Amino acid sequence: MFNNLRKYVAAYLVAAGGLFLTCLSSWNVRQELQASHFKEFEWAAGDRIQSVRAVAEQALDALLEIRGLFYAAHGIDEKEFLLFTDSVLKRHSYIEGLLWAPLLTSSRQPLPATAPGARSARGADSAAASPVPIEQLRLPVLLSASRKAPIATPGVDLNEKGELAELFRRARASGQVAVSGRMRLERPGEKVAHVIYAALPVYAPGQPRRAAEPADPLGFVIGVYDIEELVHVAISLLEPRGVEVLVRDASAEGEAQFLHFYASRLEPRAVAAASGLLPEADEEQPRMVVTIPVGDRKWTVTCVATHTFRSAEAFTKAHWSVLVGGLVCTALLGLYLVRSRRELDNRIQLTQTIYEREELFRQLAETVDVVFWAISPDAARLEYIGPAFRKIAGPEARLDDPAAAVLFDVFAPDDRARLVDAISQLRREGGHFSIVLPLTGGDHALRWLRVCGFPVCEPGVELVRIVGFLEDITEHKLAEDALRDSEARLRTLFNHSPDLIFTVDGEANILLSNRPWPHPAGAAGEKRSPLILPPEVRPGYLQRLRHVFASGRIEHLQYRSSGDTWWEVRMVPISSATTVKAAMVVISDITENRKLQWQAIRSSRLASLGVLSAGIAHEINNPNHAILANAGLLARIWNDALPILDEYEEEQGDFLLAGLGFAQARQTITRGMNDIAENAKRIQKIVDNLKHLGKQDRGHMDELADVGRILQAVATLLDTRIRKCTDCFTLDLPDPLPMVRGNVQQLEQVFINIIVNALESLPDRSRAVRVSATANPAEGRLIVEVADQGKGIPEDVMAQLGEPFFTTKAESGGTGLGLSISSSIVEKHGGGLRFESNTDLGTTVSVDLPIAREE
Repeated sequence: MFNNLRKYVAAYLVAAGGLFLTCLSSWNVRQELQASHFKEFEWAAGDRIQSVRAVAEQALDALLEIRGLFYAAHGIDEKEFLLFTDSVLKRHSYIEGLLWAPLLTSSRQPLPATAPGARSARGADSAAASPVPIEQLRLPVLLSASRKAPIATPGVDLNEKGELAELFRRARASGQVAVSGRMRLERPGEKVAHVIYAALPVYAPGQPRRAAEPADPLGFVIGVYDIEELVHVAISLLEPRGVEVLVRDASAEGEAQFLHFYASRLEPRAVAAASGLLPEADEEQPRMVVTIPVGDRKWTVTCVATHTFRSAEAFTKAHWSVLVGGLVCTALLGLYLVRSRRELDNRIQLTQTIYEREELFRQLAETVDVVFWAISPDAARLEYIGPAFRKIAGPEARLDDPAAAVLFDVFAPDDRARLVDAISQLRREGGHFSIVLPLTGGDHALRWLRVCGFPVCEPGVELVRIVGFLEDITEHKLAEDALRDSEARLRTLFNHSPDLIFTVDGEANILLSNRPWPHPAGAAGEKRSPLILPPEVRPGYLQRLRHVFASGRIEHLQYRSSGDTWWEVRMVPISSATTVKAAMVVISDITENRKLQWQAIRSSRLASLGVLSAGIAHEINNPNHAILANAGLLARIWNDALPILDEYEEEQGDFLLAGLGFAQARQTITRGMNDIAENAKRIQKIVDNLKHLGKQDRGHMDELADVGRILQAVATLLDTRIRKCTDCFTLDLPDPLPMVRGNVQQLEQVFINIIVNALESLPDRSRAVRVSATANPAEGRLIVEVADQGKGIPEDVMAQLGEPFFTTKAESGGTGLGLSISSSIVEKHGGGLRFESNTDLGTTVSVDLPIAREE
């Protein structure tokens, strides 16, 4: 409960405060409206009173204008009077008529022909007599101008009317304008009008006009005014506001005070009471009474606000609207706060989620290598660009610069034009673009950027902005180029492979092939792969192919075709998941491989023979040691016995040993003893060379080798073969030769291969082989030459020398590995192997080796 109270305390406080403030505002508005209502009424009433006063003054000023006309003219006849008064009547619609009545002192005095002018006025002054009572004077109408029917005919004595006589008396006495009370004006054929009369005395120039100096005027200018029209003209000039106007004559008494009641145009049906009072409905309404002077009389103008009086501030019942509206708003606000409080937890969680996502986007935009950008629709202003742009444009790039050139200037002019064209096309046609542009400059190597742009539109607006991103795709581009190159190379290898490669389905039909097959494999719509193979091979091929599709394992098949050519058929499954959808068949020519296998077998046999010869040499070495020991012992015994035998021959004469005379036996035994020792030593030397040749090579290249001793050992080892092939073998070695750093056994193998090839190239024993060595200490080189007088090397064979397994002596057991191995050994020693051949002079092989430097 308390938790809910704390949760909705804001709603409770808002409801209570809103209710209090609503009531207070309603009361305050009501008071302010009432005050404003009365103030507005005072302003409106004042405007109407001033308007009535101004119109009344303008009405009386018309009399002053006529009197001024009399003073200015020399004499006014009826035509001139009508012409002047016509303009006055047009300007003042409330003036019913204007009259001129001269003052006659005698009944016999004739009526003048014209109104007085400046000159006649002076004559009148000189004839003026003492004043006569007004009742004894005559005021006949001389000039008359009216709006409608004539008010008075010329010659009518206005002084005969008692009300007008009083008017003239007051005007004569004051010398100013005198105004009558409300009077009825009846004219034949016209509606009865209520008018007032105003009389202005006209004096001759210089004649006294004050009551202290009694003198009669020349006459009176009389104006007849429609009271209703006068008040209507005064009020109609103002905006209708719902104000009624009552005009009364304060100088009169009783009901004669009532002049006119002006009903508001908003309530035109209101009328005044018969006594001249306001309507009963207006008794309680605000009012304003002001007395204004009209000539020599006092008028009271009473303004009353009607029930429809319009206030400029507001309407009178606005406080109820404020009260109701405030209560409704307070209720709605309370409900809104309650509902908002119920959803506050969800909003907080949603806000937190939005904040986290915005933070994630900010981190994404500012930390990833992709540069996000946004420009204005006209591509003239840069609105946003990610901080990662500095990695592309350099750390001095200004990200706060609003110019779009910040984005465009990082590219070369041609690439910049491509980007501008892409943005222009997006603006014209919509959609999006993606182009790849190179970027160079600074210390950076060539990089590739992918620029993508997208339009951002809003409803009713074509284009708001253009957004996009820059992505460094250098690695992807290089990988794509490498993949494209690799694919091209793979396709080249696939298409130029010496093997026939094709894929087949489960029915052994060819799907794809790297080259046209050698002979038709069925009809155009049926490409049967078994038809490529010889007929006797097809059943085995189909059996193994079915096994590939069934088991998913690789199968092999070899067969021999005509011409001693061997082929291998390799069937590899192409599977997806656990299903074999196709198989790749590779048909390869393995004739060379089989030859290599045979040569490898022969090499293995030769290696075994070498191991066996080393073992035989070891077995021979044991009895040879016994022969050497016994040969030496027998030689010493023979030498010790020889003096005894010589003495015996001297004493006994010649005797026989083994059927030979002593002298002959002596020579034979001595020579035999020497031959036994020399041959045993020779056997030992040959055995030592065989053992050294069969010794395991550990590959060390840091031995100091004496090339002269190596060549002598090789010559000794090949002595039998040399005597068999030639009678002219020369070993020309200067003494001493510089040392060479390398591997002694490998160098022995090189020289054995070269000398054996030279011996085998000789056509007969008369041809020679010469081995020589030359040192060039200045260049640090040692050159060994093996020159033969053999058959030479043809040009087509010379181009393939040194290739593995290439040999011209396959029938005699050649492996084609001797020169290839020798060449690689010489290169490892830092030297070179050169061949110079001539079919007439033979071949010279040069072995160029570096001389070992002294440490």
